[in-house]
Amino acid sequence: MRRRDAAAVLVLGLLAAALLAQNADAQSDRTSANYLLPACHEWIALSEGRAGSVNPSAALNRGYCSGIVYGLTYVSELLPPHLRSCPPKGSTRGQTLRVVVAYIERRPERMHEDFGSLAIEAMHEAWPCK
Repeated sequence: MRRRDAAAVLVLGLLAAALLAQNADAQSDRTSANYLLPACHEWIALSEGRAGSVNPSAALNRGYCSGIVYGLTYVSELLPPHLRSCPPKGSTRGQTLRVVVAYIERRPERMHEDFGSLAIEAMHEAWPCK
């Protein structure tokens, strides 16, 4: 197994474990869309040159949001077929983040759910593998 493949399998395993170990009370959970969506909005605003928060906690959450999306993009082609996504070559983290945010915002009743799980669904809907 190549080093990149081994790393991808490890990341995928860690993501799967995290998704399976979700707390039933996701409302107060720092991995819920409720918690992370404002940070994702700030990340998008900053990437477009608009002002954002300089609060260190907000910066950490922006990095967390972006990191989740980046990590999932990295392993998206390795997921089971019903979750797999194939983003187009050259797509950026910002584009992917906008896809995820738009997907979640169209489903406000699911804001209490895990951000990573919703991000996987969003990417699969936008870019299913053919």
